[in-house]
Amino acid sequence: MGRSGSGTRDHIIDTTLAMISENESHNVRISEVAQRSNVGVPTIYYYFESRTQLIAEAQLSSYARRTENLHECLTLAEQATEANDEAAFWSAIGENLELAWAAGQGESKWDIVKLLLDVWADPGTRERFTQQLESQFKRWINAVERAKDNGWIIRDLDSQVLISTYWSASIGQAVVDGSSHLNPTGAQVRGFFIKAARTVPST
Repeated sequence: MGRSGSGTRDHIIDTTLAMISENESHNVRISEVAQRSNVGVPTIYYYFESRTQLIAEAQLSSYARRTENLHECLTLAEQATEANDEAAFWSAIGENLELAWAAGQGESKWDIVKLLLDVWADPGTRERFTQQLESQFKRWINAVERAKDNGWIIRDLDSQVLISTYWSASIGQAVVDGSSHLNPTGAQVRGFFIKAARTVPST
């Protein structure tokens, strides 16, 4: 039995991602994707307007998979603010920071930068990605503001700056990874940010 339309599209994206992991995106060719996907070149062009869009959509799919755990942390933080559970809130924030920091380590530390460049290359994919980010940013701001209302985060801290710093963690780690002068662990980063943002816990 043949695949459904969405199944075929997903299969092409999965094949493209496998090829990107093997040989980087600039080396991926439509004809090779078609061959490995067991579909015709016209089928690929039925789902994707161009090679650029195919790469961008594949990388957008990769981003969603990479950040799934981070989004789960955000959901836990939101739930904690609603339940007035401060310990659960900081646990979720700390987990998010450690996961983001770890993403910038090792041989693949620049993958996220390459991924973003590929996504940005296609206007349509870029717009959808930007909309997704805006939704995430709004949720983060709301969670931080509710935490402030609960007395967990220092009221005078700029929420936008705080969230921007959180989001830059993985890129920051990619820059300093391997330095003999700057090489903090994810746990150290977690502790620093929480100590900087958190109000003095009640006894």
